[in-house]
Order: sequence, then structure tokens, then C-alpha cells
Amino acid sequence: MSDKLKLNRRHLMLGAGGGAAAMALGACSATDDGGSNGDSGGDGDGGGGLLESAQDGGTIRIAFTDEPPYAYPAEDGSGATGQSVDTHVYILEQLGISADQIEWKQTEWDSLIAGLGNAHDMVLAGMYVTPDRCENVAFANPDYIMPEALLVEAGNPGGWTTLHDMADTDGVVGVMNATSEFEIAQQIYPEDRINVQDNLEALILELKAGRCDAIALTSANLQLQADADDELEVTEGYWNIDPETGEEITGAGAAVFRPADADFRDAVNEELAILLEDTETWEGIVGKYGFTVETNHPDGLTAEELCPDTYQ
Repeated sequence: MSDKLKLNRRHLMLGAGGGAAAMALGACSATDDGGSNGDSGGDGDGGGGLLESAQDGGTIRIAFTDEPPYAYPAEDGSGATGQSVDTHVYILEQLGISADQIEWKQTEWDSLIAGLGNAHDMVLAGMYVTPDRCENVAFANPDYIMPEALLVEAGNPGGWTTLHDMADTDGVVGVMNATSEFEIAQQIYPEDRINVQDNLEALILELKAGRCDAIALTSANLQLQADADDELEVTEGYWNIDPETGEEITGAGAAVFRPADADFRDAVNEELAILLEDTETWEGIVGKYGFTVETNHPDGLTAEELCPDTYQ
């Protein structure tokens, strides 16, 4: 990895803290950072109940949300698909846990962390690793990194380049509520130049209606939209900048476990390290979702590096 500040996708609350950014919440909302409570098959003391149960043939409940290309419902109704899903189905198979043992639980973004340990045992949603989230959950190591981009009208008539450069113009930026892009925009844009919507589909309607000039989100999400719509175009990728420190922020996503299932997380990390070392196999799994070694490989980045004070 470069020596950039390495932080993460969706919901950044950025603060000074020694050049690090402080994040608000897990994935996509300012209220989804609650810890797990209840039982999920683990024994509550880090023992290994969930891992042992799954390796003995038990069912594991995995939550995902509808966010291509990371995780989304499979067209054939079989459960889930996507970069995060396929990566970890492969890893689970290496641990002796077969795909038919998985019970897929499509879940609203705000409930992914809140439901951990009650409604589901594990989260696969491409969720960014953040210090605040690490206070409540056990993250595996990142299985991808992802630059940001802007979605614009075809031809990019405004000449927009990045969320940060756009702040110095009179352009209106479209952002999804409670995302990292939203949090950054709040700090560097006047309120009347931020168009906030709950989902990407609504933002695209705003863009086409002329009520915003560009949409800021991760490049993978936006490229899928542009590929499907000739009226849209994606800018070159870039890394967000922490308004407090001026440092670049590298977004990195990973699987999520209860702290009580840290042994399961550790086992996943061991297999993930093997997979990431075998770049041909890794790209063979994620390449169909637009991920490449050159752009998206995390190159040894760890969750502990991203959460030096809150990792568990």
C-alpha cells in the first residue's frame, strides 16, 4: 500500500485526531453502529462456537444489502452475489463451510451492524472498516480498496473532476445520505450546494433533472450506472481528502463479525491472505465485477492498521 491515510467507504465522520479520521458508523448510516446483542451461535467469550458449528455442518446466517457490485440479490433467487459475496464464499469453502450452509439475509443497510448476533451472524456488504465501527464489531482484513468518482452527464459538460475540486466552483453535488461523501461535503460545501438523497437511483433522477451537477460515490457503483445508461459518464477515480488533515483517504471494505466470533474472523483472515497472495485467483473471482489487481488489491492492508485504537 502507499502511505496514504487509509480509511473507508460509507459514513465518514472526519475529525482531527492526530491526522486520523474519526468515522461515524458502520456502513451507510449514522445510526447503524450499535453493537451486537443476543446469541448468534458463538459462545460469547471468543471461544469459537460459530466457527465450530459451521465447520460441523451448521447453518450460518449472512446479511447483505442491495448494493452492486459488492453484494446484491442473485437473479436466480439463490441468495446473494457480488464481489464481497463471491470472495467470502470461496474463503468459507477453504474453511470447510459449503455454500449450501449459508442462509442469506437481505437486510437494510442501517440494520447490518445493529442486527449482528440477533438476525444474522456475519455481514458481507463490502463495508468499509472504520475506527468507530471497530469499537462494536470484529472486522476481517480488507479484501478490496476502491477509489471515488463522480457520475456526470455524458460528455461531462461541467468539466467536473473530484468532490473536492468541485467545492471551489458553484456546482451542486449529489450525495447519498450518511455516506462518506455526504460527511465530507458537509464540511467543504455550503448547504444549498448539497443535494442529499437516500439512494443512487434518486440521485440520478436529480442529475438528469438538472438539480445537481455531479454525483459523488465509489467508482464501482457509478461505473455500473454509466455502463447501463448512455446519458451518463464516470470521471476518473480519485481518493477522497480528509478536510481536517489534507491527507488522502483510501476506502477499504471487509467482512464483519461479532467480537465474540473473533476466532472466525481470524480464520477468514488466514485464508484471505492466501487468496490475496494468489492474485490470479483473486482477480478471477472479482474481475467480473470490474475489480483489478492494479486498482483494487488491498496489498496487505489490515483492519488493525485502519483501527489502531479500536481494533478487536
